[in-house]
Amino acid sequence: MNVVVLGPAGSGKSLLTCRFGGYLLKEDYSVKFLNLDPGCLDVPYHCDFDIRERFTVEKIMAKEGLGPNGAVLRAMDMLSETKIPQLDGDFVLFDTPGQLEVFAFRSSGPKIIDQLSDPIGIFIIDATIGANDLPSAYLYSLAISYRLGIDTLRVVNKVDLLNKQERERVSKILHNPKILEKKVKTMGVLADIYLPMLKILGKVIPAQRIPLISAKTEEGFGELLTILHEVKCVCGDLT
Repeated sequence: MNVVVLGPAGSGKSLLTCRFGGYLLKEDYSVKFLNLDPGCLDVPYHCDFDIRERFTVEKIMAKEGLGPNGAVLRAMDMLSETKIPQLDGDFVLFDTPGQLEVFAFRSSGPKIIDQLSDPIGIFIIDATIGANDLPSAYLYSLAISYRLGIDTLRVVNKVDLLNKQERERVSKILHNPKILEKKVKTMGVLADIYLPMLKILGKVIPAQRIPLISAKTEEGFGELLTILHEVKCVCGDLT
């Protein structure tokens, strides 16, 4: 199963790749790890394929005289031209670049995904952004999965940093985002945009199971594995 780990910078992509991969190994699955981030300094897992062996953002900066942003863009263009090896494993985990928007909205992301056989994405929502901002993060994840053309699970990571009250509020919003309507109505003109979005999310979000996980403590990994299996079974979907 090709699993592409997605999420904004700092959401915990590399740690989730490492810890979930380790969890799968303990469950007697074979696992391969691929790092597609040419800008990272280090990864916490052993790479079966590491894009940094071919090029890095730092080396591009030095060779082509580019600044950090220009080098990242150049690296993404180079990534789009890279042939990704087809590795055998029960789970093949792809750790994507920290600058998700550059990966997804340039040609590199779609071209990488097109090389993979029946991939599924795991989009990480950072729990520490606050419960009230969960709908905006979910909308972002929808845009990313649409752009990449990939079925995508959503997980809320870093729940180990939340107290009991915060966890309960996150769960309530994930089951019924419409409870934020009162807050949105105070936003003036923006409410005309956000209220219809909340209604759409009120139909989309409850239809999917969104596990609360911690890449640090491995909380929720069992549920995440179960959902991945359900998605790939004949009768499975993302609900």
